[in-house]
Amino acid sequence: MSGLPRSGSTLLSAILQQNPAVRHAGIITPVAPMMVKLSSLMVEGDYVTEFDENTRKRLLRGVFFALLF
Repeated sequence: MSGLPRSGSTLLSAILQQNPAVRHAGIITPVAPMMVKLSSLMVEGDYVTEFDENTRKRLLRGVFFALLF
């Protein structure tokens, strides 16, 4: 859990730690920023004509699931 000063992240972290059902990941993954960058490359600039909607969906889904396993 991280946040800017005075954003409430310390309080939220304390509240979440009181609930044993809340689990946390020990690492931060770069998957979300990578997916955003990849999708923006496919819909703007030089590559906009290379990928139709179905191809973009299949490619992003394939990358996402490949990174999970």
